[in-house]
Amino acid sequence: MKVNISDIPLFKVFIKNLSRACKALLGPPRLEKLKREQDPNVISQNIINLLNSNKPIMIARYGATELSAIINSLGVSRGLSNIWDYIRGLEHDWWWDKSIMKHMEQWSGFFPTTSHNMERFCNMMIDDTKELDMLASWLDNEIYIKKELKNVTLFQGIFLDPFWSNVPWTKALTGKKILVIHPFESDIQKQYKKREHLFTNKDILPAFKLITIKAVQSIGGTSTFASWFDALAYMKSEIDNVDFDICLIGAGAYGFPLASYIKRKGKKAVHMGGSLQLLFGIKGKRWEAPLYGIDELGQEGKYAALMNDYWIYPSPENRPETADNVEGACYW
Repeated sequence: MKVNISDIPLFKVFIKNLSRACKALLGPPRLEKLKREQDPNVISQNIINLLNSNKPIMIARYGATELSAIINSLGVSRGLSNIWDYIRGLEHDWWWDKSIMKHMEQWSGFFPTTSHNMERFCNMMIDDTKELDMLASWLDNEIYIKKELKNVTLFQGIFLDPFWSNVPWTKALTGKKILVIHPFESDIQKQYKKREHLFTNKDILPAFKLITIKAVQSIGGTSTFASWFDALAYMKSEIDNVDFDICLIGAGAYGFPLASYIKRKGKKAVHMGGSLQLLFGIKGKRWEAPLYGIDELGQEGKYAALMNDYWIYPSPENRPETADNVEGACYW
């Protein structure tokens, strides 16, 4: 029987350690930088224009763990073609990285993390990327999928949060039917009732008809569904029962594919990710850190400066038992 040396576990360990040593000696590979719009006012106006248009829209971001999985899948599908390129960090692991699979479960809520399911997820994400109009770009390794992003408008990711421009893009939500998909559904409903007290700039959270769907919370490895794909199908069915104009999404790894599903339905979706809770005055440990924000804007660019006495922490009912396993309970 012919044995492929690249499939031998000890060879993988050896070559992986050799690659780490090479990077330590020569430094990591210098990745090409994707061109991103940097002006928050230009970005906000571009989003407003899309949301006010008559066409379906998808504005989204990649989660760091999900993108790592996608890039891992590229290596798996290509296999090992050039050992020297791999050692220099120019090619990716040609096997599924167990640490990425673990993080997909704990931090992204993906389950069960079999190689088959991982491949299915990554293929779906690459296909969903075809629906993107604007990408909140913040990860250097997005360069590895630049071919898929060639027709997408990229902008500095932090400016997807509407707090940093003179005219927040959320002003375009005024008077519309807005669907919000998020695990903190009850807190969002409660906080929206005091929206006029949450921000100095009232356009950040304007008057609109709020509709909510409670996102499945499977981060940390907890769920009542048989698989992540079953949970995704459930949320798609919930969306099908709602009449809305624009959907805002913060739902872990579910967010990106839900946004693409909404665009395919002829609607508009903005997948904000974790920071969506801030739009409704809901605190989280990540954003309370006094130095977390945009350094160039000084103290006014810190997320903690947005918060006031009307902001709340997520209710105990919205805190899973496994919250501490999710980046140190950063959302709570």
